Amino acid sequence: MRASDLPPLPEGFEYRLNLKHHVTPRLLRNQPIHRWFWFPHSFSPQLIDEILCAFPVAAGGRIFDPFLGAGTTVLRALELGYAATGSDLSPLSLFVSQVKLANYDGVMLRECLETILNHYHPSYGNSKVPERIRKAFTPSELAHLNGLRQQIDTAPQPALDFFRLALLRVQQGISRACPDGGWFRWVPREDQSQLIKHLFAQQANMQIADAKSVRFPPFQILLSDVRQLENLQGICDLVITSPPYPNRHDYSRIFHIELLSLGISEREVTELRRTSIRSHVEAEAPPLNADGYVIPSRLAKILDLPANADQRVVPLIKGYFEDLYLTLRSISRYLKPGGICAFVVGNVRHAGVMVPVDEILADVGQQAGYRFITAWVARLRGNSAQQMGRFGRELSRETVVFLQKVKTTTSRLKQRLPLSSHLALEKNNLSTSGDQTNAL
Repeated sequence: MRASDLPPLPEGFEYRLNLKHHVTPRLLRNQPIHRWFWFPHSFSPQLIDEILCAFPVAAGGRIFDPFLGAGTTVLRALELGYAATGSDLSPLSLFVSQVKLANYDGVMLRECLETILNHYHPSYGNSKVPERIRKAFTPSELAHLNGLRQQIDTAPQPALDFFRLALLRVQQGISRACPDGGWFRWVPREDQSQLIKHLFAQQANMQIADAKSVRFPPFQILLSDVRQLENLQGICDLVITSPPYPNRHDYSRIFHIELLSLGISEREVTELRRTSIRSHVEAEAPPLNADGYVIPSRLAKILDLPANADQRVVPLIKGYFEDLYLTLRSISRYLKPGGICAFVVGNVRHAGVMVPVDEILADVGQQAGYRFITAWVARLRGNSAQQMGRFGRELSRETVVFLQKVKTTTSRLKQRLPLSSHLALEKNNLSTSGDQTNAL
């Protein structure tokens, strides 16, 4: 698309379409360690490099990702020599990230792999396998997976979890439960049991090749709800994260098989679904007080959806931005004054109405004690097939929104200002007060 054909942007936004692959997992697939496991909406480590060029952090500084995902931010921060912290509500995220960040003995890993491959045999008749997993794999495939799992369970840590992750990746490749947007669909497949040993060896050897020369300094990752963070160590200089988009995608469903494979019960998966951030219709409001939050006028206009819209969408959208407010307020306790939050967000469309998540996030940030710095529009993408079929195609932005923590008195003043007035105020402040960041 030519520059002259690009849609106009709100004040303070700029096109950075050279980053279009940086806000997707595309570049992760060939990146050592990062490639072991990723999520559909993961961003790439190259985006972190771009953010650090624009907002440098001093040597020894701390970078935090409150929506840890597959650990991209924490892993890249450690690779660059920074301290790093992450949190997530999903046990799958914690498991994947811990495996990626552990220090390994390459010789020991190869010995363990040889033992696993030489001693495993198909194991039939496991009555404890959840019904959903039985549907995802043939009996013969399950026998081979169970046999490998039994041998993996005899390995010492951290090798045990290292090979459990490799087996998860193999399962993803042969499962009949395939992610499809915000859900998954059952797909027919021929039995692939005879390939499982080869696929597992291939995945494990790739991971060993990546891990053998890596040594990471200490880090902290927590199983925690970012809306009420506790026990986070230290003060952070920079937050780089991507909350779930309010597009009704439910990761507890998309990764249901993986969660069950880690020993998470159906009841615990349902609880995760219920307590996750309100980006999908089954999430519920947390028992938290959102004092100081008022629905931004920009959001209030969006909530007037057509009468034929799904009645669950309005509570979803309202709850989503209240949760972002709670998130930003919670993060603020661990972010130094003047510290930057970089949020990767995607605009979404419901009932034909575009929800400008990036602009509303800037409004919400002001209420939570931040000032809007800028926003990079990294990608223009289509809408869901359902939305385009019913309402036509309308490009939606995928954006990195930058917010800076400010003093309480300043944030209270800005709560009463629209974004355009806020930008004018910041320009005036910067022209009269010198280095705003150092002054905070």
